[in-house]
Amino acid sequence: MFVEILPNVMGPIIVEFTVRLGNAVFTVAVLSFLGFGVRPPTPDWGADIAANYQFLVAGYWWETLFSALAIASLITAINLIGDSVESVTSE
Repeated sequence: MFVEILPNVMGPIIVEFTVRLGNAVFTVAVLSFLGFGVRPPTPDWGADIAANYQFLVAGYWWETLFSALAIASLITAINLIGDSVESVTSE
Protein backbone atom coordinates (compact mmCIF):
# COMPACT_ATOMS: atom_id res chain seq x y z
CA MET A 1 0.00 0.00 0.00
CA PHE A 2 2.79 2.45 0.85
CA VAL A 3 4.70 1.51 -2.29
CA GLU A 4 1.85 1.49 -4.82
CA ILE A 5 -0.89 3.84 -3.61
CA LEU A 6 0.81 6.50 -1.48
CA PRO A 7 3.17 7.84 -4.19
CA ASN A 8 0.21 8.25 -6.55
CA VAL A 9 -1.97 10.16 -4.11
CA MET A 10 0.71 12.23 -2.36
CA GLY A 11 0.51 15.13 -4.85
CA PRO A 12 -3.27 15.61 -4.61
CA ILE A 13 -3.12 15.26 -0.81
CA ILE A 14 -0.52 18.04 -0.57
CA VAL A 15 -2.51 20.33 -2.87
CA GLU A 16 -5.72 19.65 -0.94
CA PHE A 17 -3.96 20.39 2.36
CA THR A 18 -2.54 23.71 1.15
CA VAL A 19 -5.86 24.81 -0.35
CA ARG A 20 -7.63 24.00 2.90
CA LEU A 21 -4.92 25.81 4.87
CA GLY A 22 -5.45 28.92 2.76
CA ASN A 23 -9.19 28.65 3.28
CA ALA A 24 -8.66 28.33 7.03
CA VAL A 25 -6.52 31.49 7.14
CA PHE A 26 -9.13 33.38 5.16
CA THR A 27 -11.97 32.06 7.33
CA VAL A 28 -10.23 33.11 10.55
CA ALA A 29 -9.59 36.57 9.09
CA VAL A 30 -13.23 36.96 8.02
CA LEU A 31 -14.52 35.78 11.40
CA SER A 32 -12.20 38.21 13.19
CA PHE A 33 -13.35 41.00 10.88
CA LEU A 34 -16.96 40.25 11.77
CA GLY A 35 -16.13 40.12 15.49
CA PHE A 36 -16.49 36.36 15.97
CA GLY A 37 -12.80 35.49 15.90
CA VAL A 38 -10.02 35.88 18.41
CA ARG A 39 -10.37 38.40 21.23
CA PRO A 40 -8.84 41.90 20.92
CA PRO A 41 -5.57 41.50 22.87
CA THR A 42 -4.55 38.77 20.42
CA PRO A 43 -3.15 40.24 17.18
CA ASP A 44 -5.05 39.25 14.05
CA TRP A 45 -5.17 40.68 10.54
CA GLY A 46 -8.95 40.43 10.31
CA ALA A 47 -9.38 42.34 13.57
CA ASP A 48 -6.85 44.91 12.36
CA ILE A 49 -8.85 45.44 9.17
CA ALA A 50 -12.05 45.79 11.20
CA ALA A 51 -10.44 48.34 13.53
CA ASN A 52 -9.17 50.45 10.63
CA TYR A 53 -12.16 49.97 8.32
CA GLN A 54 -13.70 53.26 9.38
CA PHE A 55 -10.64 55.16 8.15
CA LEU A 56 -11.38 54.24 4.51
CA VAL A 57 -14.00 56.99 4.33
CA ALA A 58 -11.55 59.52 5.78
CA GLY A 59 -9.00 58.73 3.07
CA TYR A 60 -6.57 56.61 5.08
CA TRP A 61 -6.85 53.59 2.82
CA TRP A 62 -3.39 52.26 3.61
CA GLU A 63 -4.43 51.47 7.17
CA THR A 64 -6.62 48.68 5.79
CA LEU A 65 -4.69 47.86 2.61
CA PHE A 66 -1.54 46.48 4.20
CA SER A 67 -3.36 44.00 6.41
CA ALA A 68 -5.47 42.86 3.46
CA LEU A 69 -2.35 42.47 1.31
CA ALA A 70 -0.70 40.46 4.06
CA ILE A 71 -3.63 38.02 4.11
CA ALA A 72 -3.69 37.79 0.32
CA SER A 73 0.09 37.31 0.14
CA LEU A 74 0.05 34.56 2.75
CA ILE A 75 -2.74 32.65 1.02
CA THR A 76 -1.06 33.01 -2.38
CA ALA A 77 2.29 31.89 -0.97
CA ILE A 78 0.73 28.84 0.68
CA ASN A 79 -0.94 27.83 -2.58
CA LEU A 80 2.23 28.37 -4.63
CA ILE A 81 4.29 26.33 -2.18
CA GLY A 82 1.72 23.54 -2.36
CA ASP A 83 1.80 23.56 -6.16
CA SER A 84 5.60 23.51 -6.17
CA VAL A 85 5.78 20.63 -3.71
CA GLU A 86 3.17 18.73 -5.73
CA SER A 87 5.12 19.19 -8.96
CA VAL A 88 8.30 17.96 -7.28
CA THR A 89 6.64 14.91 -5.74
CA SER A 90 4.82 13.94 -8.94
CA GLU A 91 8.02 13.62 -10.98
